[in-house]
Amino acid sequence: MKTVLMACETIRAEIGAGMESLGLSFPAHFLPGGLHNSPEKLSTELQNRLQSLDGRCERLLLALGYCGGGAVNVRAGDFEIILPLADDCLTFLLGSREARLKASQPPTFFLTGGWLEHENNIVSSFERTLKEFDPETAFYLNKAIYQGYARLGIVDTGGFDARKAALKVRPMAEALGLKVETLRSDDGWLKTFLRGPYDDPKAFIRVPPRGRLSFGDWGEIFK
Repeated sequence: MKTVLMACETIRAEIGAGMESLGLSFPAHFLPGGLHNSPEKLSTELQNRLQSLDGRCERLLLALGYCGGGAVNVRAGDFEIILPLADDCLTFLLGSREARLKASQPPTFFLTGGWLEHENNIVSSFERTLKEFDPETAFYLNKAIYQGYARLGIVDTGGFDARKAALKVRPMAEALGLKVETLRSDDGWLKTFLRGPYDDPKAFIRVPPRGRLSFGDWGEIFK
């Protein structure tokens, strides 16, 4: 079966490592990393990309999570689409929704090297408030954004330097009273996504040719 992969730029390194370890070489296309912050823009870009694949593949592996609903209502072309049944790519990289739930205690804002590379990452946003507001206002604005978290968790996938990532976020974390900890990833779900099988409805969403994704396809994660 002719397969094409599409994923968010933030997990390019992990996708590449997974494909290399499995000896896979199908075409891979990457969406700009910042789109997960704008679900409407993500939806438009994604639909345009899918339309361009008509006649070029039989199966699209779409490595996206729910991501704010960016893929809801997107329609497949003349190929099937397979997605991981995840709220976002960090759950995917942690290996399971159960692993995400366990790692979320204490309340954790998860990061990878890829999430820190796009221009609107949490460090650049934090630094921008320091430039735009007086110190006290900037502090309270950022405190409000991260008030529900106790730590920043660096998910070490092996695709980036986790130590450098931790150093990058540490000044922000110290200013806001957050811990910085490195967490272990699990590439089992990713590797199954890349090679199959896809018969577990609790792990994968399958969309037939000309089918459309709906909010209900992610119902399992919102129970």
